[in-house]
Amino acid sequence: MKKYNRLTSTLCREKTRKIIAAVNKFYGVNCLEFSRKRIIVAPRQVAMYYAYKETNLCSTSVGLLFNKDHATILYSIKMVESMMKFDPKFKRDRKALEDEIFKINFKTPKEFELFKLKEEVNELVNGMKLDKLTELKRLYA
Repeated sequence: MKKYNRLTSTLCREKTRKIIAAVNKFYGVNCLEFSRKRIIVAPRQVAMYYAYKETNLCSTSVGLLFNKDHATILYSIKMVESMMKFDPKFKRDRKALEDEIFKINFKTPKEFELFKLKEEVNELVNGMKLDKLTELKRLYA
């Protein structure tokens, strides 16, 4: 069983949320939506797979984040690994999805804090008007 303390647990939960957001954006669906339609289930299984593989969380903890049983998580991992072997379309899409997911791959709490800080700065910059940004640049240059 994977071990983690409170800090890494928070880090892993935040990373899982980012993985879910990347999968939702990539597939254009809400993978946390309760549905048994294949268009929702497949992205949810992919999100569960990456959440389990890329974090330090056990299947039970990942299941809590998705409101699923740990057996469902293990089944999703098995299905995604099967798709990786036999589905050529999924193989092509997987690279693009992993690029999105690995953009948020932080391993230490310090990297996590820097990532949060960069996100806040980007939100501030994106929310500002261009003339205001050039004015700030002129003031601090």
